[in-house]
Amino acid sequence: MISQQDASAVRAAGRATTLISRIEEFARSTPAAPAVRHGDLELTYQELNRQANQLARKLGRSGVRPGDMVAMYLGRSVEWVVGMLGCLKAGGVCMPLDPAVPAERFGRAIVAGSPAAVVTTVPARSTGNPIPATPAGLPVIALDAGDQVSGEDEAPPLPAPGHEDLAYAMFTSGSSGEAKIVLAQHSWLALSAARSATINATTAADRGSWLGAAGAGIALHEVGGLLWQGAHIVIGDHEVIASPPALRDWLLAERITQSFVITPVGEVLQNLPWPRDCTLRLLTLGGDRLNRWGPEDLPFEVAVSYGSLEAFQIANSCHPWPLRCTPATATDADRASAPPVGRPIDGVTVHLLEDDGISPVVDGIGEVWIDSDCLSLGYLGDPAQTADRFRPNPFGAPGSRIYRSGDAGRFRPDGILEHHGRIDNIVKIRGHRVELGDVEWALGQHPDVDQVAVVATMDGDQRRLVACFVAARDVTPLELRNHTVERLPAWMLPVAYVQLAEFPLNTSNKIDRHQLPPANWSRGRPSRAWRAPAPGAETALARLFADLLQVDRVGADDHFMELGGDSLLLAQLQGRMEQDFGARIELPDLMAEPTVSDLARLIPAATAPGTGAAALPPIAPRRR
Repeated sequence: MISQQDASAVRAAGRATTLISRIEEFARSTPAAPAVRHGDLELTYQELNRQANQLARKLGRSGVRPGDMVAMYLGRSVEWVVGMLGCLKAGGVCMPLDPAVPAERFGRAIVAGSPAAVVTTVPARSTGNPIPATPAGLPVIALDAGDQVSGEDEAPPLPAPGHEDLAYAMFTSGSSGEAKIVLAQHSWLALSAARSATINATTAADRGSWLGAAGAGIALHEVGGLLWQGAHIVIGDHEVIASPPALRDWLLAERITQSFVITPVGEVLQNLPWPRDCTLRLLTLGGDRLNRWGPEDLPFEVAVSYGSLEAFQIANSCHPWPLRCTPATATDADRASAPPVGRPIDGVTVHLLEDDGISPVVDGIGEVWIDSDCLSLGYLGDPAQTADRFRPNPFGAPGSRIYRSGDAGRFRPDGILEHHGRIDNIVKIRGHRVELGDVEWALGQHPDVDQVAVVATMDGDQRRLVACFVAARDVTPLELRNHTVERLPAWMLPVAYVQLAEFPLNTSNKIDRHQLPPANWSRGRPSRAWRAPAPGAETALARLFADLLQVDRVGADDHFMELGGDSLLLAQLQGRMEQDFGARIELPDLMAEPTVSDLARLIPAATAPGTGAAALPPIAPRRR
């Protein structure tokens, strides 16, 4: 399998086996094979290698020395691939910075990395923002892959970088939202590329897409495995990526055979109609938890990938292929829960540990710790964070390390790993441990809900769950609640539902949970017309609803749960109705008849003769 074969091959070859040495091999063996295309611009492997050599020579003449940082201010483009390889061939440390991100982020990277040069595109071909101001004297090299780097030698510079040399410095905020720069060696780059190629069964005949952000580490996931096998990379434009139907049509028109997409996009993409004869054979989803299985009759495989820059490719539902768990092979038991991320790949051991980071979880959910031969070095300029995340490995050989992911996971009896989101996405609701991913999965089973994100927020002194969702049509909170109550216990039910046209995304195209709109508890009224409560019991109940739920006005047809009620408040309502009306109504009946007018009709039958608020005995103080 991959680790035993590819890892040993990389190490045995030492300084020779790197991603750039693979490119040089294809430039000799298949020089005319297409390497990368974006629109009308395409380079063969020979042309790609030649231009990368020329750029490396120019970087050297500009003062870049082995181990120096090189900032790549390039969008998703042919130039990015040339720039990345040219930087590595020069012995530089590639630091990709997407022009789509704010200038402030560029400035922080320049300060943190102190690059020896910046590579960008010439203005005529630039697709991003103008390059921000750079320190005086910092060389800025304009690159246009449509033309050779004029006046530069086409031979590869010497000496070539080695297996242990630093190769990458990657800005990432990951799932935690905290910006940091991850450092990785050429061994990491070679192993991650080889691993992707093997897991995806990539061959030189493949046409793979590149759709991820140029400044995100996911670009290496998409590009690296394809280059490792001499396959053809086809780059998609933003207009294509922004629309799942347009993306589907582009994948079909470009005859793409394998594609990686961020999970929120993939959740929509896999449920679109697809022709039976499409060339796409593998759609891999990653970057976020997948909440919904795709249709069983898709004409291609759907894989779920789990990994990070710090610990590349931890698990994949297509690994190994004979034991894959995809929509086509999922059993009824599989489909009863959210899709798993699959089996840990060869060379990776996943430990589920308790909060102490030492004790294994015997059964259930624990924090995911990674023992892998493909760990990054740590974080640039942050030894404390590096020491916290990369610990001495208590389960491995002396000197080995283990990575603390911050993710929650659980192993199924068959050895398949389930991803349960971030550890900080497991919250306590009234004493119960609630996994937000489980709530998202339940909501995602609604046939009209395309995407869902559940957040825990404070309403006064109580923590409540709010479900934000994207749906194919207008879905009422009551409809979603009735759907969810059949699948979750009462303490896991959201008390507010916010429908969005689309989710806000961060620079890595993941759902930006920090930008989700908050629930407005004081304005939680449904869209139905308001009807005044009738005098008597309806009016008294409306005041009781308003008091318990802290809303301004309650109508006869207003629903207790839609206004922000939950099981705890429902129990309080039960007690108050017994106290105020002498009516003992069981909780199932309260949940079945939760509007003011419905409950008012229940009061007479639930009130015993001679009872009622006026007939209740006075409450006497009692010594404790």
